[in-house]
Amino acid sequence: MVWNFKPMMRPFRFVGHKGAVHSVCVTPNGNQIVSGSADQTIRIWSNSVEGFSQVIKSHSAPVKSVSLSDDGSLLLSGSDDKNIKVFQMLDRRFMFTISAHTNWVNSAMFSPDTRLIASGSEDTQVKLWDVTSKGLIHSFYDHNQGVRSVKFHPDGTCIASGGADKVIKIFDIRSQKPIQHYDGANDVINEVAFHPNGRYLLSSAADSTVKIWDLRQGHILYSLYGHEGSSTTCSFSPGGDFFTSSGADAIVNVWKSNLNELETEILDETSGLQKMRAKGVAA
Repeated sequence: MVWNFKPMMRPFRFVGHKGAVHSVCVTPNGNQIVSGSADQTIRIWSNSVEGFSQVIKSHSAPVKSVSLSDDGSLLLSGSDDKNIKVFQMLDRRFMFTISAHTNWVNSAMFSPDTRLIASGSEDTQVKLWDVTSKGLIHSFYDHNQGVRSVKFHPDGTCIASGGADKVIKIFDIRSQKPIQHYDGANDVINEVAFHPNGRYLLSSAADSTVKIWDLRQGHILYSLYGHEGSSTTCSFSPGGDFFTSSGADAIVNVWKSNLNELETEILDETSGLQKMRAKGVAA
């Protein structure tokens, strides 16, 4: 479903998958939508009333994750067949497979510069891969249950992960060590997402909560209760002014984040403090 926020505009309804749709992403120009399904296929849809789609059949099990490089040129998929696959978006050409994990690949994405791939699996591991060599750079063993979501920090230096062990981890890819740990919820963490400025993290969990974490202060900022039942996904808008959450209650919520206003308040307070200090020195 593609919803338009203009009044009286009906949503686009794209029909074609023969199983549950597990993951969706949109090209940078908004002209195409990519989906991964339990029917073992990837579909690339034209974002129009007609909703034409092209089918990619490459995995031998449900496709749990689809994502695009920042420039939209490459498509990445992760599947219950334990593999990661990469395709060219322009001609839908298959490029290569990474035999990634010993269990289902629940989440995979490119780094902002497309040099790296991060993946999270039901085998409890977060892995970091080199796109050029297709080789494994590092495995993180800090979760003790399946990893449901992995995301790169906007500056590419860190990875956030959330898992069935109810925790969120932040890993520094330079030191290859965990640098932050959050007891994220009372149930499975289904998704994590960075704010575009990289200072906040959004999480959705099976305990119905959506939470925003302040990564600089290292604590929770807000807990939101907008769903009945599991909160399954979450995502910030490109500018960070809004975020969405969806749930097992079949509802998609759109929230105003107020985080950019919060940043302005912090800057104003810091500026005022600096002026006070300057006056104190001058006196």
